[in-house]
Amino acid sequence: MLALSLGIGVFLVDFLTKWWVQQTYWLHYHYPVIPGFFTVQYVRNEGIAFGLFHSVDSHWKPVILSAIAVLAVAVVLYYLYTTPRSERMTFVALGLLLGGISGNFVDRLLNGFVVDFLTLHWRDVFAWPTFNVADAAITTGVGLILFRTFVLEVRTRRTATMCLMTGLVAATPVQSGVAELIAGLQRNYDEIASFRADFRQTIRSRGITQAESGIVLMKRPGRMYWEYREPLSKYFVADGRRTYFYVPNEKQVLVSDLNLEEGDSPLLFLLGRGDIQRDFMVSMENDLDGGEYRGVVLRLTPRVPQPEFSHLFLEISRPDLLVRRLTVVEPIGQENEYVLTNIERNVQIPDHQFKLQIPSDVEVIEQ
Repeated sequence: MLALSLGIGVFLVDFLTKWWVQQTYWLHYHYPVIPGFFTVQYVRNEGIAFGLFHSVDSHWKPVILSAIAVLAVAVVLYYLYTTPRSERMTFVALGLLLGGISGNFVDRLLNGFVVDFLTLHWRDVFAWPTFNVADAAITTGVGLILFRTFVLEVRTRRTATMCLMTGLVAATPVQSGVAELIAGLQRNYDEIASFRADFRQTIRSRGITQAESGIVLMKRPGRMYWEYREPLSKYFVADGRRTYFYVPNEKQVLVSDLNLEEGDSPLLFLLGRGDIQRDFMVSMENDLDGGEYRGVVLRLTPRVPQPEFSHLFLEISRPDLLVRRLTVVEPIGQENEYVLTNIERNVQIPDHQFKLQIPSDVEVIEQ
């Protein structure tokens, strides 16, 4: 409903502003609203957004452009149907795209062209291509999706990584009561100073599955080393003061401060500053007993709602009392699942393992 309402609103504003500009003849000429910066001028655009393909001369162009618009609307409607209701930012983006694409499509059907009238420029030095309300909505919608995909995704993965570290150190014998189980989890964590494991990470979001694998090392206080080996090489390293996310193929390193006193993150438990009973509500979700595997599934729900995750599932094996699987469930519905093998606890790990060597030709981005 949010996306449809926003889409209808964008469509109406776009339609009315185009009609107003067409009917107001003095706006058909160069009219400076903010001299040297913002100008209104009626332009007939026979291309797509921002005048792209305007100069292409082909009798197939209107058909192709209309087909692209219909396909784009169908794609937006599909994602409106399949996107979890909790993803408000995605719904806002889809609403803007739906209204903008529909506005230009209807304009082209009615007039054979699209009305553009807004121009941003810097005096006579630079001018952005003339656009309209629909173009602005489309650009904003695409920008929100890119932000959700490339910026929030990095933060989400970093949070999921920290949640995994909490679960990795939570292996303990299964006791009869939840209270005893919580106490056992806390005692067991206090005895772990370091560990090494192989991992396989699977991310599930809106029917799309992505799998990666590599090795993980942890050493208290606050040092982590994630090396992704398949299918793409990348690294997430925390040296106790800062975190580094490095993808060699992109030649970029994202650097952030590691704040040990920040909020009620599960990371505090990993670093010896958290308390399971204080920070989480723990319940026994399922007791497994089949074939060679026997274990228990625990559900950890934060007592204070967290924006990055809603709850965690830990799957602990009985024979060796180690976490074999952890699933991080985010408020938007995405799941990050980790399967762990070859786990070694309290191993010797040199400190230099947590020092990321950044090549000289790599761009460093401070966050």
